[in-house]
Amino acid sequence: MSNIPADSDGDSDVEFEDIPLPSHQRAADDTSASIHSVSFQTPRQPWVPTLFLPEQRAEPIRPGSEEETQLRGRLSTGMERINYRHMKSQMGMDESGSGSGVRASERQFESFGELAAEVGGLVDILWASASPSIQVEGLISLAGLIEMTLPTYMFDPEATLNILHKFDVVFAALCTGLHPTTHHRLPGMVGDRPLVTQTQKVRIRSLAEGTRTRIFSCLNESESNDKNGYIDRDGKVDESEENSDIEDDDANVSAQPWMMEAANVYDKTLMLLADQGDGAGGELEGGCFAD
Repeated sequence: MSNIPADSDGDSDVEFEDIPLPSHQRAADDTSASIHSVSFQTPRQPWVPTLFLPEQRAEPIRPGSEEETQLRGRLSTGMERINYRHMKSQMGMDESGSGSGVRASERQFESFGELAAEVGGLVDILWASASPSIQVEGLISLAGLIEMTLPTYMFDPEATLNILHKFDVVFAALCTGLHPTTHHRLPGMVGDRPLVTQTQKVRIRSLAEGTRTRIFSCLNESESNDKNGYIDRDGKVDESEENSDIEDDDANVSAQPWMMEAANVYDKTLMLLADQGDGAGGELEGGCFAD
């Protein structure tokens, strides 16, 4: 039997050496210890709109050709389908199983994102055509459709701002006659002749200003209907009990980035058309040409 020294009281006086932890375990502990401070101190990254534009034809479609007739037909059919599906959405025609057996392309829109996707497809067709005689009027009609339907759906910030960013880029490109990414002259440009008439510029400017105002109206309405939750970055409302006690200023924090983005709706187009004056001939600020 081993003897314990007289001045020892068992393991109460035993000193333990610090045993180094494996590096991967220390990293895990450091991460878990600081996760809260990181999540609150790191600012949310700004939202960036996505943009896709198909490659354009080398030359515009010849006016009066069979190809032009087909393009106009595709545009007309596409807009009729969008209007039809939107009408069904407002009337709830496909609800409660009444839409069973209906083709997806003919069903009512379930969200603004679905409508925006259909409109975006037609914008791509018009852009790829490189034919200003069809492009400008078609784009004005489609942009007007977006403005008209915005208030009739639950506000979807990303879908809304993405489609409006696309319109902004395309309108600005047609106004300047330059491709938005390559900055080369667009296929439809002939000399210094403008692609957009003065009358069309006035319509585009009015539409852009009206749409920006409507965006703010939709955002304000979304916030006013959000008394028991907050609007997240997907446009959804969180109505959990935990958020019901949050102060109004904190409850609207997630909507603030969208307010800032809304201020940039049609920014390029409005800057180009801001000083177009009374329609006198000559080049306008930013590269637009008056008739």
